[in-house]
Amino acid sequence: MIMNYILIIFAVLFVIAISPAYAQHHSGSLSPPIDLDGFKVAVSTTLFPEDFSYGDSKTTNLSIRFFDIETNVNIPSVTYRVQIFQDDNLLASEYFYDEDGTLDLTIKPTTGCLEKDLWKCTVYNGEKHAIAGGYYARGDSLPTIQGPIFDKSGQYSVQVSIVGATTPKTLTTQDLLFETFLHLPHKQIFEIKTASAQEFPISVKSHNGEISNFVYDEELGTISYDIPFTWDGHNSNLDQIILFEKDFSSIKEGHDLIISLNGMIIDHDFFEFNISDPNNYFLKINIPSKDLLKIKNKLNLESNENMLKLEISSGEKINLNKLKFSFDNNFIGNVSWDSKLNSGTKIPFTFSFFDENNVPVTDVLFVYGITDSSGKEIFSNIGVDQKYLGILAPHGIYQDSIFIPTDEKYEFKLILTGKNSNNFEKFFVSTSNFQINSQLTLQDQKTNVIPDWIKNNAEWWADGTIDDNSFIQGIQFLVKENILKIPPTVQGSGSSSEIPDWIKNNAEWWADGTIDDNSFIQGIQFLIKEGILKI
Repeated sequence: MIMNYILIIFAVLFVIAISPAYAQHHSGSLSPPIDLDGFKVAVSTTLFPEDFSYGDSKTTNLSIRFFDIETNVNIPSVTYRVQIFQDDNLLASEYFYDEDGTLDLTIKPTTGCLEKDLWKCTVYNGEKHAIAGGYYARGDSLPTIQGPIFDKSGQYSVQVSIVGATTPKTLTTQDLLFETFLHLPHKQIFEIKTASAQEFPISVKSHNGEISNFVYDEELGTISYDIPFTWDGHNSNLDQIILFEKDFSSIKEGHDLIISLNGMIIDHDFFEFNISDPNNYFLKINIPSKDLLKIKNKLNLESNENMLKLEISSGEKINLNKLKFSFDNNFIGNVSWDSKLNSGTKIPFTFSFFDENNVPVTDVLFVYGITDSSGKEIFSNIGVDQKYLGILAPHGIYQDSIFIPTDEKYEFKLILTGKNSNNFEKFFVSTSNFQINSQLTLQDQKTNVIPDWIKNNAEWWADGTIDDNSFIQGIQFLVKENILKIPPTVQGSGSSSEIPDWIKNNAEWWADGTIDDNSFIQGIQFLIKEGILKI
């Protein structure tokens, strides 16, 4: 059934190339392929929910898929031997069978095992296949593994042996061995109290180990903490997931988010701020190792420095560009994005759906695609669930970051495919055109226009040609004369005149083109908020 839907999407959307992702993610990974009778086959493992950690819920789902990587087609009727390890400790070892090539297992983590061999505490539940002999799914009932599995943070090895495939009776001449890895984050919850005695929990999931020195500065509206990091370690990316309650006023919907690492403001490409949940904000930060090394070089960090300081705060209010989509079933779709974000970067697009009474549509399914002015597809998303076609928006809102390559006109095609985890017999299609024009955007954002000659002052200050006081006096003059235009910023009353080192770094990087105008402006706004620069 799902294949029929995909064929329909081909007809109404565009040709979508479906190919497996070879890059490992913490919630799943793909094994290296193996040659099998002229075919290249591989095993992928995926954990649901993504970024699961012990305590989130009582269960998690482990999905194991055996497929041909060149066609992306599952190998049917597979007998698996699944072994799960953490470090050198065997946690589970059992045989399973699945007819369609995707094995879904329910994992119930438990603690308190007193056995030296942890696998002895693990139990298995479900029905066994009469021919294949392994545990298998029957109806909606999945095989269950209960034991000391996924009860701790860190890396797990999932070793899969393919014992048989194609029919329950068919055995491979020798077991096909695959190994994949899953990494569970370290979860910490911090209770912060505001001046009005309100308490808010802040949840941090760190793939880089236990964080420390968590500080909330209510006056500045900032959250900061230290992240352990080893530059030559195996996990060389920086990965953090932070959850805020929406009532927490220091992080504001509709405002820019400013994130800095050791004082250096990082690009929007490295984080996603998801507002889809009705109660919480989710901030995901991912900085690949190659980009971390660039930051390390810019900051002149030593390889033996094993802590990175992360700081999060809300910036100025965002001006949104919006597209409206009308559907024949009377639903309305809205797509919005930050008007100041330019091409050549990932832009977060927010999707929201409403009925004819302007009530949010829950559990809506949709797909979308973007084509350029020549009709070439630049991006598409049809969802990942094999039971239905489409992206599921449980609360009627969804966010996706999309790379827009160049300034030009684009067509956005939005298709409603279903509701409540069921596909419609007839899909509903709507299109809208939009344009990305970085030059026009910069001209329209008059608050961020900076004359080029001001860069000279910033460069002289950064290299010590002029002192701090001269730089501050110069900036004050430029702001008062409206030569340097700053967005409305609350004037601080602080008595300190000390300028943080990261401000000078920002000035140097802005002068040489490493960071954009907006990042430099944010540094000036910080000086105003701190009372160092008075306007």
